[in-house]
Amino acid sequence: MSKVEKTKENLLKCKCKSCPSYTFACKLMAMPGNIILLVDKMDDDKLHAETLFCAYEKSQCINEEKGCKCGSCEVFKNYELKNTYYCTSDGGK
Repeated sequence: MSKVEKTKENLLKCKCKSCPSYTFACKLMAMPGNIILLVDKMDDDKLHAETLFCAYEKSQCINEEKGCKCGSCEVFKNYELKNTYYCTSDGGK
């Protein structure tokens, strides 16, 4: 498994934002940080990202698995990832 790079290109390809497990409340809480990632440098020591969970770590907001879009994500395919639910488990399940 390749390590997913924390790039703006990957962030823009990411399907996490449209995932059924990523609730509206989580999206609202994460919006400021996710916007900063898009407009600023994406350093590894930046704030926790509430998106692109395969590159960062599990969500600090998502606590219920309601469906997963990882398998249909271009980032998932490009990095030949095998797991799902990166949002609820570091490294996925």
